Amino acid sequence: MPLPDPRGEGALYPCGGRVQRQPACPVPVAACRGAGQSDGRGEERGGVYTELARASLRTGEEIAVGVVEPCGDSDWQPRVEAMLGHKSAINRLHVEAAFRGPLDDLQTLFYVGVVQGELVTISMLAGAHGAAIYGHVVTRPAWRRRGAASALHRVLAADWRRRGYRVVTLSTDAGGHAQRLYAGVGFRPLRPGAGDMIWHDEPGGEAVCLADGPTRVGPMRWGDWGWLSEALCAEVEPEEELPRSVLFRVRDLHYVDWPFIAAMTGADVERSGRVEGRVLRQGKRVLGWAALLPHAASALGASALELYLRPGARADGAADALLAALPWSGAPVIHACTPPAGYRAAALARHGFLRQRAWPRWWDLGRRTEAAVVWVRPGDG
Repeated sequence: MPLPDPRGEGALYPCGGRVQRQPACPVPVAACRGAGQSDGRGEERGGVYTELARASLRTGEEIAVGVVEPCGDSDWQPRVEAMLGHKSAINRLHVEAAFRGPLDDLQTLFYVGVVQGELVTISMLAGAHGAAIYGHVVTRPAWRRRGAASALHRVLAADWRRRGYRVVTLSTDAGGHAQRLYAGVGFRPLRPGAGDMIWHDEPGGEAVCLADGPTRVGPMRWGDWGWLSEALCAEVEPEEELPRSVLFRVRDLHYVDWPFIAAMTGADVERSGRVEGRVLRQGKRVLGWAALLPHAASALGASALELYLRPGARADGAADALLAALPWSGAPVIHACTPPAGYRAAALARHGFLRQRAWPRWWDLGRRTEAAVVWVRPGDG
């Protein structure tokens, strides 16, 4: 399905329908050059391709490493899409949309390694306002074990700092080659044995991300992606109410990739109707969010409530501000989370939710189940 125009103020698009692959760009592949730059605040300064470095591979070939900033008429689009053609349909929606035009203030960058005109390795950064997610790291099979990906990753940290990025999150297989590659950039695991990793531009960056300042509530935007992922990578507090996010498929601690794209494009086939989301920001940093998630299977037209505040942002009034900003329709709303009661329970009670019962086997976690408390806000009928 074509991606709706994302340039409205914080628009969230209707869910439902099948994700369809857009046709490949018919423009012939050609060199696409420029000297433009763009920074982590999402401020465009033009340009398509900027060379960052050159290096010699282990087999003697020279590799040129650069960064591609998508534009609406880029000859790089078919080359990038060919390298990422094995990615999921939802991930491809974002790649294609980034080449079509601005996604609010989200900046999407493709780091590329080229040998004798052939694109041999690639990765992607997507973010704004100093925070981003990183992924889509691919090297053509014929060029693996030659140092192509290593040459690409040696330039990343310097370029991210130059663009104003302060925090980047990713996920990979724990203990594998890729994790060692990312550790060389400066990423560290969120916890021992985990594949989720985080990079800060300087030591102590975690504290900087939680600096004091005024907060405000507004619609969820594409530019929230990086800070939203960072918020879900914060350390889980003892007895914290879980799951952290049904919308983004995060039970306790994880970075956010395709579920964010699904929420912003309406490509989530598990739900029908409009996802209504509001974000609590401190400056441009995301401290938490609330959303009403339509359920296609509900005969009553009920929605599920999503409510999350990152550790350090759960002071009195934060959850109330988010809930007050939601467009309540008068239909029933449910919310389920693990006991014991915390910031969610207190806010739900103040906003008309009634605690129903505790279900001892609500969450199926594979080898074990977990209890949950179910809250219901009755409908007007």
